[in-house]
Amino acid sequence: MKLKYIVECLAFLLCLAVFSSCRKGDEYKKFFGDGELIYASRVNKVIVHPGNRRILLSAILSNDPLVAKIKVLWNQGKDSLVQKIVRAPENDTLDLMIDNLEEGGYNFVFYTYDKENHPSVALNVSGVVYGESYSNSLVNRRVKALKYGPNENILHFSWANPNLDDVGVELLYKHKDGSIRTKMFLPNSTDTTLYDFDANTNFRYRTLFKPDSNAVDLFTVNYTEIIVPGFERELDKSKFNLYLLPTDATTAHGWVMPNMWDEKYDNGFATINQMPQWFTFDIGLSASPSKFKIWQAADRIYEKENMRKFEIWGSGNPAADGSWDNWTKLASCESRKPSGLPGIEKNEVDIAFAKAGEDFVLPADLPRVRYIRIKVLETWGKAGFVTIGELNVYTKDKNK
Repeated sequence: MKLKYIVECLAFLLCLAVFSSCRKGDEYKKFFGDGELIYASRVNKVIVHPGNRRILLSAILSNDPLVAKIKVLWNQGKDSLVQKIVRAPENDTLDLMIDNLEEGGYNFVFYTYDKENHPSVALNVSGVVYGESYSNSLVNRRVKALKYGPNENILHFSWANPNLDDVGVELLYKHKDGSIRTKMFLPNSTDTTLYDFDANTNFRYRTLFKPDSNAVDLFTVNYTEIIVPGFERELDKSKFNLYLLPTDATTAHGWVMPNMWDEKYDNGFATINQMPQWFTFDIGLSASPSKFKIWQAADRIYEKENMRKFEIWGSGNPAADGSWDNWTKLASCESRKPSGLPGIEKNEVDIAFAKAGEDFVLPADLPRVRYIRIKVLETWGKAGFVTIGELNVYTKDKNK
């Protein structure tokens, strides 16, 4: 009796298996009493490509040759798109572009139909459409600094870090031959160089954004104009050297003069007790200085031994006895605080200003010099010796 029951069950399951395989592909059959409901094969999957007030839906079709058309519904079924399926050789993807959509999230319902208009089981797919709100949230990537190379046709860009959707910067510039050219900088490029631009023109740039790796559209913002400063380049500090003359203040406290040009900002140069005092160094070549950028010793900003009032002198052939013969005064300088607070008082703005380095612009058309002498008249704390954290020297000379 038990064996007979098992045989009957196996026979029933076998009949079901045979019956369900009668139709090719992934079609489904449902039975209600004596009737039969046939379902067409639905799409395998849909890849969503968000866009600007539109969306591209790439439907991966099944291999069922009976499927003849596809229908997509959205907005709770109020809107729809129907398209016939024309299969191309070795292409199982059907791209459906839906335009003129409002910004926001959507649920798309997919149906396919066979040649007898039997529908498939529904496939629900979610997607996001971008628009004005997203566009208004975008801002151009910031240029942190521009720095000339050895001549006026080489310019180094230092870019701020990109945001997550940044896919690059498009730069428009005038080439040396007079043509307008475009250069792309990738988001992972924070330091880039332009070699072939016309030095007498400004630049325009804009950042390109892609809200999703599958997005069908790029978003842009308005162009930002870069006002290119007049040519000025930093002298190569690897050529700087101590040039000690008999009347110069010497090193003390373990802070040696080469610390002034080592690109390290946690130490510096310090002198012996003597005021006023001066010290000399060799910039390694003959140049007409246009600007000095000086960093204060970071552990005593606007205090103690950091310079407040000083003079910058230059010479091409200083007197060996340390006198002031053959020296030309290039500038009288006074360090300032943005806050204007008295004495050694300071605020966060003052500290940030000093840590960025303070510029001291020299008069135009100064003579070429090779040796620099800084004469210190007063420090912020009225101290007897002097400290300097770091120092850069610039020139507008166009030759190395």
